[in-house]
Amino acid sequence: MLLMEGFAQKTRPLFESAAKFIRKSAYADSFINDIFYHLLQLFRFPFSRGKRSSRSWCEYQKNIGVCSLPNGRFCSAQCMEGVGVAARCPDGYHPSHSWGYQITGCWCDTYRGRSIVCCDCTPITNSPYVPTAEDCGCMHYLDD
Repeated sequence: MLLMEGFAQKTRPLFESAAKFIRKSAYADSFINDIFYHLLQLFRFPFSRGKRSSRSWCEYQKNIGVCSLPNGRFCSAQCMEGVGVAARCPDGYHPSHSWGYQITGCWCDTYRGRSIVCCDCTPITNSPYVPTAEDCGCMHYLDD
């Protein structure tokens, strides 16, 4: 027990400085968050390919009945239809945290009597913390 406590005390400054570095870099933070999320998905559903949207993406539950999209547009036809995108955002995009949803970039709502997840997205070349003219949204139907 004492050996573990000694190890924890010696390595704590290393992990604290690494965490501070990652939090300062938007790209590193997004990268680490994506790795952590995918590892959780792997352990939660080891034989699933992750093709379904998840309520865990939702930062808030809203009741406005529509996805309020960044710049008023969808990222792709699949995002507009609510099916066919396996991740929060389509290929070439990652979640944007600059449109009011700082943790996941997504929120839940109801559209035409079905539960949906709406996500704010930005091209992978953009910072997820700065709104841009290229930002867009993606809708996902939840399989209830």
